[in-house]
Amino acid sequence: MMIIYLYYLLMTSIIVKSPNQKDFQTNMVEAFDRVNKWFKVNSLSINVEKTHYIQFKTKNKPTFDINIVCDNSITPVTDIRFLGIYLQDSINWSCHIEYIIPKLSTACYIMSIKPIMPINMLKTVYYSHFKAIITYGLPFWGNSPHGTKIFNL
Repeated sequence: MMIIYLYYLLMTSIIVKSPNQKDFQTNMVEAFDRVNKWFKVNSLSINVEKTHYIQFKTKNKPTFDINIVCDNSITPVTDIRFLGIYLQDSINWSCHIEYIIPKLSTACYIMSIKPIMPINMLKTVYYSHFKAIITYGLPFWGNSPHGTKIFNL
């Protein structure tokens, strides 16, 4: 069993993985302490209100509680935005797809007013807005069953 967490610190991310819970807890706390010390040495501080962790899980492996303390306790989250892609703890991509549907709907609406816009303007809208949104991260979420909503648009 591989346990993976993603920490989102200021604009810093830490990925910790381990085959068992005990080693994972130790590795995670050590990694967080190293980052915290580095921040202090460089006169930076961690905003605990904006610092979260996410535990990726599978259907057959239970999650467990981890307590990370840095002034206050670091809170767990079920989804987080990372480099413009919404990641969920279950890695099913529904959160990311629900995020981009309104953006793509706007592009579809703009392209639906064909009689008013010349074809070169429609192509510009397609390539700059629609295609840019739909292709970003496609290798990750494209196989998701939730992806059919996007492809139907």
